[in-house]
Amino acid sequence: MGESKCFLSMHKLLETAISDYKMICPGDHVLVGLSGGKDSSMLLRLLARKKIQTTNDFRLSAVFVKMGFANDGEISGYLRRFSEENGVQYFEIEKSLEKIMAAEKKQPCYLCSRTRRLALFDLADEIGANVIAFGHHRDDFVQTFLMNLFFNGSLEAMKPVNPFFKGKYRIIRPMLYIKESSVKAEIENSGIKIFDSGCPFGKVSERAYIRSLIDDLVKHDKIAKTNIFKALYNQKPDFLLKKPSKDIL
Repeated sequence: MGESKCFLSMHKLLETAISDYKMICPGDHVLVGLSGGKDSSMLLRLLARKKIQTTNDFRLSAVFVKMGFANDGEISGYLRRFSEENGVQYFEIEKSLEKIMAAEKKQPCYLCSRTRRLALFDLADEIGANVIAFGHHRDDFVQTFLMNLFFNGSLEAMKPVNPFFKGKYRIIRPMLYIKESSVKAEIENSGIKIFDSGCPFGKVSERAYIRSLIDDLVKHDKIAKTNIFKALYNQKPDFLLKKPSKDIL
């Protein structure tokens, strides 16, 4: 595949994030969680390039967790070929969201996310991976920040690096400086095939609502989304409140 100006720009932002947060170190084994969507596929391609550039001082693998959706087979077949084309070893895991939902009466998005993450930890243990990479980009950080603000009453987004099990594993999000619009543009330019997850809950989730809210904000102010992201590192704690001594709400 040729490398466009957009791809090279994204790769530079990826390298900056990895450097800022010390995401990947020599000797690490990085496992990329693939979904068939644009973000995780672009992350794999970006990390595959980094691996070549850094003279293979870290290992790179990829995994797709089948959740029992109708198009899992088609997605898996493509991701296997895509991973191999990028010189990355591919794994797949089979789960059933339907069975999990029948056993636990909890919100489906939570159950799906938890199931996928636990499956990734299990595979990481099996193959000796110590880093799990997700394709969350800048827009995802903005959305998560607003979701926590509106629905949880807290000022928090996602951690760029999140250690688990006393540091045995760490989850990283190397695309945190990359705009979703850049990913979309490069996907169209590169011809990478992307898939809808087939999830019946994706279009009615809290995240989908927040996404539409942000779209409305941007219609009124083009830099609104950029300013929300900037607020995540342009913090001024002295201008926030301390926790009340008694319940006031």
